[in-house]
Amino acid sequence: MEKPRLKTWFHLKDEFSSFKLIPQEHARYLFGDKDISLRHDLLMSLKECAYSEHGYHAIIWGTAGRGKTHMANNLRLTAYEEDLPLELVYVDCPTIRSAKEPLKTFFAALFKSIPPRLVKRFVTKYVEALDANPEWEKRILSELGNDRSIYNAIKDGLVLPNENTIRGILGWLGGEPYNISDISEQAPRQIESGEQMARNVGALGMILLLAEGKNLIILIDEAERIATVQSGEQFWGWPSAFREVFRRSAVGLILFVIAEHEDNIPDILMQNEILSVIGANNIFGSPTFAPTDAESFLRQLLEKMIKKDPVPPSLQSILNETGESLEYYPFTEEAFQEFIQHHSLGGANESKPRELLNNLERAAQRAISLDKKLIDIEVLQKVIQGM
Repeated sequence: MEKPRLKTWFHLKDEFSSFKLIPQEHARYLFGDKDISLRHDLLMSLKECAYSEHGYHAIIWGTAGRGKTHMANNLRLTAYEEDLPLELVYVDCPTIRSAKEPLKTFFAALFKSIPPRLVKRFVTKYVEALDANPEWEKRILSELGNDRSIYNAIKDGLVLPNENTIRGILGWLGGEPYNISDISEQAPRQIESGEQMARNVGALGMILLLAEGKNLIILIDEAERIATVQSGEQFWGWPSAFREVFRRSAVGLILFVIAEHEDNIPDILMQNEILSVIGANNIFGSPTFAPTDAESFLRQLLEKMIKKDPVPPSLQSILNETGESLEYYPFTEEAFQEFIQHHSLGGANESKPRELLNNLERAAQRAISLDKKLIDIEVLQKVIQGM
């Protein structure tokens, strides 16, 4: 006898095996009217900044489980599919224990998140076009603080065929030690200045802009991890480096921060010299669900996941036998309304996408265990009460 599977039991489309969403795997899907509106506004701002060949900065804050990682991945994919003049790079912010943490902890992670193939592609185009555009070299050297040894390492090293070499050079640009002398004789084995690391980010962004007409946009997830940078002897190296990276004209940074409210955004990002570059109007909150938010999220999720066009005969048979509507499937109408209420009025822990998806998955699994073709109020109450 074939074992039951959630996918077939609840008539899910081929690309889904459960009701849970994996940010990278399901990046093309975004649900909920508010999140879709925010994504639209962010893309519009990115496009408008690209008209003048400038990066765009923003902070997105919200509680854990609110969907910020999913938003970051969806932004990256949507920008690609809409062929915007942008390269969006996702960075998982590393753990930063205190201001004593070396700056390379952050900057090396940033550089090494840029795919080597992408870097090789646009740096190669830059080098190939240099003879026809000799003024480009001055612009990149200016970004680098006129450090020709780093310029040569970028120009000669990031076009090499070995991806591991490119990855090593990217880490070096972010402060990691690397034997770079074979590529650029005068270059130091390790870059220790945070301001220089920031300028290196700007140089790569400018090379991309010159070579392909695209702005580099860096999506920094879990950016609340920089909140530990607060005080101490080495503190000022961090805000100095951050100020420098925000000043790089061809580069944009969008930071996704776990925070209960705006006051919990890391202090380093709220310093006047950084906040003025980001812009107070570019700080966006992701509030927990109100009833209309939970309903729009759930309806759009089910519309995308359930086979409805056409309705499978087995599903139509279930609806005919129970008298329930396709509109609420896989719930009964009563359970659907109760589910929305629980995930909008049940408190901050329940009123967010992650918890809604977790409970939807558990309810579907419990329904199968009880041999029920719909998630009814009995099943739902057992799951919500943790039974």
